[in-house]
Amino acid sequence: MQNCQVCNEPLDPAGDSTATVHYECACCICCLEPLGKEFYEVKGSFLCREDYFLLHGQRCAHGSCGEVIHGKVISGLGKTWHESHFTCGSCGVQLATASFVARHSHAFCIPCNVKMKSLAAKDSAKPECAKCNRPIQDPTNEMTVFKNQTVHASHFDCFVCGSALDAKCKEVDGRLVCPAHAESGGKGTCKKCAKIVRTERNMVALGGIYHLECFVCTKCETPFPTSAFWEIKGDPYCEVHYNQWMGSICGHCNDVSTGRVVTAMGRKWCEDHFFCHTCFESLVNSKFVSWDAKPVCKKCYDVLPRSVRQTVHRREEAEKKRMKAGI
Repeated sequence: MQNCQVCNEPLDPAGDSTATVHYECACCICCLEPLGKEFYEVKGSFLCREDYFLLHGQRCAHGSCGEVIHGKVISGLGKTWHESHFTCGSCGVQLATASFVARHSHAFCIPCNVKMKSLAAKDSAKPECAKCNRPIQDPTNEMTVFKNQTVHASHFDCFVCGSALDAKCKEVDGRLVCPAHAESGGKGTCKKCAKIVRTERNMVALGGIYHLECFVCTKCETPFPTSAFWEIKGDPYCEVHYNQWMGSICGHCNDVSTGRVVTAMGRKWCEDHFFCHTCFESLVNSKFVSWDAKPVCKKCYDVLPRSVRQTVHRREEAEKKRMKAGI
């Protein structure tokens, strides 16, 4: 007699001979909801239709879409698309049933491709950008010379302030800067003291420039003994104070733990945030199980499918062995 794959109890011999689980035991391994008439089995686990397509369904390659494709799937350019999203990169006409040409990783209809060839012939006399290999349409307003090569200025941002560049930008010490910072020799204001950096003794890091003596740990203001430092919210920290800060981050709200702090699962938790992630009951001074890196109370854990509980148990045993071995 065959047993249920979930609860391991005998199946009804008078029922469906092809059934492998009790009807009441069949639930989605992800959302734990009962399976409907349409479900899928993947490596011995059951998935509802929504979760199956979410995990294993083909997704549309359109830049603004990325959703799972439930209906007709269009294959093109080595990717999959919704029928309505596989369109000409120039005029937008749908290409699901039309001929197209691939240019620069985009699909174009035949008429647009002809027009682009004609424009390309006219552009051949214009200077070419060394970065994107395309013609510079308006050299007066778009072109700059960087490291002895002509390029679109729009490919770069000012090294000091990060603003977008145009043809008026300048190259200073091998770096492109805006006209304002070109006058100051390519230097900017120190991110810590807000004073102009006028010396070569400087440090560029974390999206800004520092006086060398200003680039220190935000907490203890000690210079870094090596080039290594740690970043928290855009500021540099030494290893000691970085670990002190990160060690107090709540595992639920990702902010600094406040009030009474609960230590569990190798992390810190605000007392109000240490609860069962299924029934939301507080787990302070209560037994819990780690499931998917989240605490779950014993009551909720016991109603999980047998296969899930077995997986959790195996992970717990492996973690105990790892801790015992000191790995």
